[in-house]
Amino acid sequence: MLLVKAARGARRFVESVKGEDGTYRLDHWPRVHTPRLRRPGRRSGRRDTGAAVMRLRFAQRLTMGFLDPVGDALFLVAGLRRMGIAASFHLGREMVPVTPPSGFYAWVQCGEAVVSTSLPVRETYVEVHRSERDG
Repeated sequence: MLLVKAARGARRFVESVKGEDGTYRLDHWPRVHTPRLRRPGRRSGRRDTGAAVMRLRFAQRLTMGFLDPVGDALFLVAGLRRMGIAASFHLGREMVPVTPPSGFYAWVQCGEAVVSTSLPVRETYVEVHRSERDG
C-alpha cells in the first residue's frame, strides 16, 4: 500500500510542477514522510532503495508512461520521499559535449549514492541545481 500511495503522490507532484508548455516550476519539494506501520513487528529500518526505485519506475511506466529525464527524476524524488527515503534531485550540464551545444541531465541521489541511473553523472555533468535532501 505504501508504494501505491507513493506513486500517486509522485504523479500528483510531477503534474503540479509541469506547465502546459512542458517547462517545470519547482517552487516547492515534497517533504520526507515518516510512514506509519500498521502491523506490529513490521520492520521500520531502512528500505532497500534500489528495490524502491525499481518499483516506483514500474508504477510510473504504468500510470504516466516513459518520462523525460527531468520528469523521471522528479517522480522518483517525490515517490522516495513519500516512502520515507531522503532523496535529492540533481540537474547537471554536460562538461564536454559530444556535439555542441551541451546537454542537461537530471538524476536522483540518496546521500552520495546516485540511484536513478548507472551513467557516471558526477563525472560527466557539472551540477547546476539540486533540491534539499529533506524537502
